[in-house]
Amino acid sequence: MVIMPALDGVEHRYVELGGGITIHVADAGPADGPAVMLVHGFPQNWWEWHELIGPLAADGYRVLCPDLRGAGWSSAPRSRYRKNDMADDLAAVVDHLGVATVKLVAHDWGGPVAFIMMLRHPQKVTGFFGMNTAAPYLKRDLAMLRNVWRFWYQIPIMLPVIGPRVIGDPKARFYRLLAKWVGGGFLVPEDDVRFYIECMREPGHAEAGSRWYRTFQTREMVRWMRGEYDDVRVGVPVRWLSGTKDPVLTPDLLDGYADRMRDFQVELVDGVGHWIVEQRPELVLDRLRSFLKAET
Repeated sequence: MVIMPALDGVEHRYVELGGGITIHVADAGPADGPAVMLVHGFPQNWWEWHELIGPLAADGYRVLCPDLRGAGWSSAPRSRYRKNDMADDLAAVVDHLGVATVKLVAHDWGGPVAFIMMLRHPQKVTGFFGMNTAAPYLKRDLAMLRNVWRFWYQIPIMLPVIGPRVIGDPKARFYRLLAKWVGGGFLVPEDDVRFYIECMREPGHAEAGSRWYRTFQTREMVRWMRGEYDDVRVGVPVRWLSGTKDPVLTPDLLDGYADRMRDFQVELVDGVGHWIVEQRPELVLDRLRSFLKAET
């Protein structure tokens, strides 16, 4: 097992949800503080947020950082990894921890998972803050077709046998190539790269990561394009922070979001790629504080 990294003020909880699902949660800050849940992307885990946890906890928030099903120290069952199910995992964690409501903060794949949690369990969520991510909405127009090529990298990741090998490569060759491209030239620190790859090499985790993508490409993408969630209007404040050098999750993908949300605002950050949390942690923390303070 990969050794859990230590971070001052963090307690580690393991929430048993049944059906072979155990979700690990890094928990910091006062137990009675306003709760904020930070949901990581791929191939990361709760450690993605390590520079933000301490400051937010010191501000008086209860900071909850779950490892999504199949990542970090959560279990990796042999399931389809539907984002609906992963969203329900998060809602169940909130219930098990005795938290009434949370504000959601999410990056990359954590975005659609957390967003779907908000759509399926609106009574539990009082705000959403997304970073270089997407909601479960896909446009059905020529612009979408022109952008399909940007998702080329998902093909090797999603393939049976090949995908887990690509993800679990101890030298992380594909990951390094991909990470630098989506990062607009910025790469996550080397120590973190090695750490995330070690975690993905744990039994079942590389297979789980492959299924995150396979399920999206073979099942969810069609449902989202058909408008699975188009009729659900979001009533809580939603904010988006996106680096403009991300070649995959480009700003134009957010077109039409405002039509489905009562209170939606976007800030584009020039010179920043996909790994905005690591590249500009001080900016992310500043925007998060403003969001949480305004909506608490």
